[in-house]
Amino acid sequence: MSPSSIFSANTSTESSKNQNPNSKMEQAFKRTQILTNHLLQSAPSSQTLSSNACLSYSPPELSENYAFDIKDMRKLIDRHNLEERDWLFGLMKQSKLFNPKVRGGKVFVSPDYNQSMEQQREMTLKRIEYLLEKGAFKGWLTEKGEDIEMRKFAGFEVCSIYDHSLFTKLGVHFFLWGGAIQFFGTKHHHDKWLRDTENYSIKGCFAMTELGHGSNVRGLETVTTYDSNTGEFVINTPCESAQKYWIGGAANHATHTVVFSQLHINGTNQGVHAFIVQIRDADGNICPNIRIVDCGHKIGLNGVDNGRIWFDNVRVPRENLLNSVADVSPDGKYLSSIENPDQRFAAFMAPLTVGRVNIAISSVYQSKVALATSIRYALTRRAFSLKQNEPEVLLLDYPSHQRRLFPLVAKTYAMSFAANYLKMLYVKRTPQSNKTIHIVSSSFKATFTWNNMQILQECREACGGQGLKTENRVGQLKGEYDVQSTFEGDNLILMQQVSKALFAEYMAAQKRNKVFKGLGLEHMNKPCPVIPLQLTSTTLRCSQFQVI
Repeated sequence: MSPSSIFSANTSTESSKNQNPNSKMEQAFKRTQILTNHLLQSAPSSQTLSSNACLSYSPPELSENYAFDIKDMRKLIDRHNLEERDWLFGLMKQSKLFNPKVRGGKVFVSPDYNQSMEQQREMTLKRIEYLLEKGAFKGWLTEKGEDIEMRKFAGFEVCSIYDHSLFTKLGVHFFLWGGAIQFFGTKHHHDKWLRDTENYSIKGCFAMTELGHGSNVRGLETVTTYDSNTGEFVINTPCESAQKYWIGGAANHATHTVVFSQLHINGTNQGVHAFIVQIRDADGNICPNIRIVDCGHKIGLNGVDNGRIWFDNVRVPRENLLNSVADVSPDGKYLSSIENPDQRFAAFMAPLTVGRVNIAISSVYQSKVALATSIRYALTRRAFSLKQNEPEVLLLDYPSHQRRLFPLVAKTYAMSFAANYLKMLYVKRTPQSNKTIHIVSSSFKATFTWNNMQILQECREACGGQGLKTENRVGQLKGEYDVQSTFEGDNLILMQQVSKALFAEYMAAQKRNKVFKGLGLEHMNKPCPVIPLQLTSTTLRCSQFQVI
């Protein structure tokens, strides 16, 4: 209804007091007719709907050729084991366990999040068993060399793209439990445990974190003593804060665990050591003197059965001590080639670096998933027309939308290349490079996971309401991956360790009057500021002072 029509109708109403009933009826009829005409004119015709540009729009990735060779780009980004990645994706597409769907003539797989916690856990286990049956994990623990290491990385990256629960449950079993036996154990441990672990006849978990201690591993309160009369270690949870907490796989499926505990020998605490403990029998019954409680529902990762564990003087054979770093003789003498307790503790922690490497890489792939979804959505979703009767503008044609997503794409490309560098650094590791790997993996893990959470939030908002739909994954991934900022090392503490190590290296080089080298920080040798022993507000405000 036009303003003039409304004005005319209102004027007629005001003057109707002096008109007869027939005139009032005529005015009412006119107003009704005006309103009817307005509604009829506003209703879109079928012709208008069918010619709407938005309705006939097809996503460019389904209707147009790529502007570059995507195979070459993939070689640049994924770098290695491309055929094995495709084979593994193919296995997923062939099984209903992975929820395959056809979209635009292509098959896509994505988890079904419309399931209970119990259903998600059982589905994760079934997926692992299916991939195991197809030979996806062959040689992961029983073969050695750079080739198998890179094949494992490729397999984990594919699983990470599909589902974080699958990635995490496999990571706990192969990298944490299996890796602990590989690196902390010796030949008789390898012979006894690794093949059964690879075949999944043993399901392992990793009991380090306690209710009262996470980052401070040296402060763990679980206590193990040695009984020389029986040749057994006795493991005990002395208090509630010593209960093992958030142990992936413990609540339902794990049969064995590696327990990290303070080892007391003849009244002397020798520090944290690792022990193999069976927690369930072959029928799934919890072993005597062990109590396990489910951690319950979480904001994400509900396909992983996290649990809490208490040990009530649980006895294990002396051979169950993983003894590559230290051992206990049958008569109860503590033996280690590393006399310094700090160096011994560092030797125990060094093999755990692979967990941070995997998490850093996984977070980059999730950034790719979210950005791919949000950018494709922005190439199909339109909003507002520049002129009347013209098609609405694609979201990605708005500079504001480009500014929110394109810098994140650039960062993700850069982090992809950095992640590939980290993998090669780890695979080609030597005893001399372990410290560098620790620093780089810690900094990458913190930086990449923080960046991933920023990207997930930005992509969720960029997709509007569609970002909330679990089928589109972006919103769901926020809950799934939030944990990455704190597990396998709290990001803030990791960055503090990195800063401490870098400043120590820099100051040591300065004292020796040598150039600081390595880690891409050679610019610190340029005329830079005097780094005082103590930072004050005055120092920080000084124009002469620069922070790298």
